[in-house]
Amino acid sequence: MKKYYLLISLISTFTIFSQVGINTTNPTATLHVFGSTTPGSSGGTVNLINENFSSYTVTQNHTIDSDCTGNATQGWVTGTGNANVNCTSCTGTWLYISSDALSCGLNSTAIMNFSTAPTTTSISISFAYRYNNFGAAPDSFRAYLYNDTTSSQVGANFFNLTTDANTTYSGTATVVPGNSYSLRFEYQGNYDYGASVDNVLVTETAIASPGSYSFRLEDGTQGDGKVLTSDADGNGYWQTPTGGGSGTDSQTLSLVGSTLSISNGNSVTLPSGSGSNTYTNGLTLTGSTVRLGGTLTQGTTLNLDTNDLTFRSSTSAAFPGEMIIQGTDRKIMDTRFDDNYIHFGDEAFLDSDDGTTFNDTGSTTFTKDFVAGFSNSNSGGSAVAIGSIEYFIDGTNELFFEGSGFNPMSDETSSFGNTLGKTNRRWGAVYATNGVITTSDMNLKTNVQPLNYGLKELLKLNTITYNWKNYKLGKTTIPLEKQEKKIGFSAQQLLEILPEVVQTHSWVPVNENGDYKEVKNEHLGVNYSDIIPVTVKAIQEQQAQIEELKKEIEELKLLIKEYKK
Repeated sequence: MKKYYLLISLISTFTIFSQVGINTTNPTATLHVFGSTTPGSSGGTVNLINENFSSYTVTQNHTIDSDCTGNATQGWVTGTGNANVNCTSCTGTWLYISSDALSCGLNSTAIMNFSTAPTTTSISISFAYRYNNFGAAPDSFRAYLYNDTTSSQVGANFFNLTTDANTTYSGTATVVPGNSYSLRFEYQGNYDYGASVDNVLVTETAIASPGSYSFRLEDGTQGDGKVLTSDADGNGYWQTPTGGGSGTDSQTLSLVGSTLSISNGNSVTLPSGSGSNTYTNGLTLTGSTVRLGGTLTQGTTLNLDTNDLTFRSSTSAAFPGEMIIQGTDRKIMDTRFDDNYIHFGDEAFLDSDDGTTFNDTGSTTFTKDFVAGFSNSNSGGSAVAIGSIEYFIDGTNELFFEGSGFNPMSDETSSFGNTLGKTNRRWGAVYATNGVITTSDMNLKTNVQPLNYGLKELLKLNTITYNWKNYKLGKTTIPLEKQEKKIGFSAQQLLEILPEVVQTHSWVPVNENGDYKEVKNEHLGVNYSDIIPVTVKAIQEQQAQIEELKKEIEELKLLIKEYKK
């Protein structure tokens, strides 16, 4: 009889409250199941960090000084970095830092938190990195594991660099299951290149577990990936999702007019309008394609920051595309990608000597490799190249510098070729330790004849002292009383007595093909060294006269002696 009373009491309770609670004394529905679910795990590799920085928000401790500019003010950032810090294994985008600004000092630590706490005692860590050190201490770059639960570093540094490195790291670390961890990269730099990090992977090998659940329905229709559903009468059972076992339906998007439709779903009517885009300031719309090219409509600045702007040509064509700056009536600059130089001026190519060889004064062979050309005509051209031998070539006028001196490119035998100055472009003074050396090898001479000038011609010469007219130093006229008194000859008189020592004409280039013409000098010039042989001949003649007089004196002495007897 008691059992019936209990059953009646339960039915009365259910009827009154109409709610049943499992693991709860306060049900809020007709059937309320309360509990926590821990899905089972099959074990295997679990990613705690798997980051290639394609979409990443940087977390860091960052301090800088007031001299830092550009990216240095941001500390660690993501992007493509720059050539001085990019690691060899860096791809896409990566994490990098730079203090490449004068007197820029910074201390920044990038913090990469684990996505979940480890469940085992051992983890594997790998990443690519580069450190490029420009100066000395305190520049450094280190990586280490940090326990955020205990606020302490785990073990030793993975590395602590003060010299350049461009490689990868791979290792393991011991951890406490359930604790929170982060991987940290600390950089200190003062006007330094910087560092980069990419492809960070931290994993653990998890142990398989069965899991625990709050609800279980075994009706013969259960299966992996199925969902709980019901029929029209509310009878529940397990069913495979419409799109397959993954629980994701295959959907098709279609756009007809302004209606966007989803298969097996809803449709959306897009707003209509006649809006259009305008492309200006160097952009042109051709059909449905936007192309680079057109007229700039405003002042435009490209801020390169720490990134390079590179123009290159990879074609093997005989005449690759070039970068050209066009002036009003001629090209100002034109690249020569195939010959690895840049040309300034007209269309003329660089001198044909490019790629040929020459010998310096020490008989060492060098190859002319032009890096820049300059010209203002359609032939010849100028070239400048800097290297172990510096040389300048302008058509037929060629000079080069080497450690032992400043020389013409070729040996010059003419008195008019490769001159140092001109009759109307004079040097004020030439200083030398050991004087001026003139080649006088008989093997180089022809038509050799005895000198006819001598004492007679020297006796005709008037020696003079004088001052220069219009004696200036820059824009300053030197007063007569401040000038040095000069001594010498009259070029006009020398022209009458010793015409060979006076230069009346010069040979000047007509073009850059090696053609010259003779022109009359505006002012006469004297080759004073050519007077020396005349002076020597005069001394010889005078000495002969002296010897003859000495002989006559001796004879007179003998006659006098005989007379006295």
